[in-house]
Amino acid sequence: MTKQVEVLIIGSGFGGAIAARRLAAAGREVLMLERGPWRDTVPNRSIGLKNLAPLPQGRKAFTHGLRTVGSHLFKKTFTLNNKGFIEAYAGKGINIICSSGVGGGSHVYAGFLDRPLVANYWDNHHPEISQAKMECYYDEIIKAFNARPLTAADKAPNRIEEANYNGLLTPLGDPAIGMLVPEQPGFPVKITDDNGIERWECDMKNNSFLGSPSGAKTTLDFTFIWPAVKQGLVVQEMCEALSIHKLAPQDDSAMRYEVRYRNHQNGQVESVQAEHLILAAGALNTLRLLLRSRDIEGGLTGMPRLGQKFSGNGDFFGVWKENSATDLSKGMPIASPFRLKDSTNERVIVLRASIQGLDDVPVPSFLKRWLRKQSVIIAFGGDDSNGSVITRRGKFKIIYSKNENSIYADIDDELKNIKVRTKTKIFAPRNPVTVHPMGGACLGTSNADGVVGAEGEVFEHPGLYVADSAALPASPGGAPSLTIAAWSANVADRLIKTLEESDTIAVKEQQAVA
Repeated sequence: MTKQVEVLIIGSGFGGAIAARRLAAAGREVLMLERGPWRDTVPNRSIGLKNLAPLPQGRKAFTHGLRTVGSHLFKKTFTLNNKGFIEAYAGKGINIICSSGVGGGSHVYAGFLDRPLVANYWDNHHPEISQAKMECYYDEIIKAFNARPLTAADKAPNRIEEANYNGLLTPLGDPAIGMLVPEQPGFPVKITDDNGIERWECDMKNNSFLGSPSGAKTTLDFTFIWPAVKQGLVVQEMCEALSIHKLAPQDDSAMRYEVRYRNHQNGQVESVQAEHLILAAGALNTLRLLLRSRDIEGGLTGMPRLGQKFSGNGDFFGVWKENSATDLSKGMPIASPFRLKDSTNERVIVLRASIQGLDDVPVPSFLKRWLRKQSVIIAFGGDDSNGSVITRRGKFKIIYSKNENSIYADIDDELKNIKVRTKTKIFAPRNPVTVHPMGGACLGTSNADGVVGAEGEVFEHPGLYVADSAALPASPGGAPSLTIAAWSANVADRLIKTLEESDTIAVKEQQAVA
């Protein structure tokens, strides 16, 4: 018999984890499907979890670095290792990188918890959603992450305030960062938090895009998902959703959707039915799942705006050949935002990312020494959300044009000036690389201008919700993790209210019959 559950969540990143925690705390029956494994970190070992999969550290960078590669040119993606860390997808005009594992993108993020660059980001998209109403979620989540801005007293190496080419780079302020910063700078120690979870304070050298084995980076697996598990959440890791089928109404069942998924632990295709289905697999995979279910499997219908207003957040990544006299691999994963002194590109935010986790990678010593003198330069500022996502002849395609997004002209100008003024070089691919895909199932007021409403519920599909970055109505510009989390909290709270109202009605009906 097919399993049945009240609430099914697909994905465990900032959309799935936040919703799961709130729903479990409210006493709802929640099942989470996650295509990746729990990762082998100090916090997860201290919890007592078994069968942990390695982060791509040391030699594992070669065996567990890539999970899946795909392209708009092919009908299928190619899975290299189901326990791999990164999915790489080449769209038409844009390249996308996302992660896989319990905790989702929190393993690869830099810990930045940014508000949107535009102060009124949530206004004018839906009458029930506003910046003022969403602010409480931002504050709550920052507090839950125990995040705070770094200060000079933390003595983090390579702060922009210091490694700034004699004042050529102007810091733009420090965002709150979800990182366990040493109480005594330079001397990290292991701590045990109030939940009995062990973590090391940040060692300033290995908490970046390859994960945080010490637990210094605050990730969702032990911060949100594990507490939800203790409150009743069931996590089925290594289970990859394949399709969604809307069920016909039944008198003897409240189930509305059936999800077919591949259980990578036994290789079987299995299914589960849910009354409420929350999609939170990240924009790339949420859109892929919705489009496949509608256009190929025929399990869903409608959604005329699905795939429109896709955004890469205006992301730019390149290798910054600084040839520094100091070791740039030390410090926070990403230093504070900056721009060139006297810059006129006021929309552009620039970051220097450390190339960390080199110690145990089996490559020649001279290459490690060279890499420690270089960095990754990142820029963004929010694009025009004018990409599209479609299926055509069985192929999943993302179509995006750098030239049609004005932010890239500003980024190109800013980086050109940085190179000239600092006498350095920057190398980047022709098409932008984004780790922040979003949009395609956007917030709106109806099918005419969006895919989901204020509750995150897909129009004309009761019980189907989008809680991740696919639902964001526009590019927030900065790191979107906090904004995704705030949206997910809104979706979860509205669903909890609906479920509680339904429970009250059911009780009254039973009492009337009695």
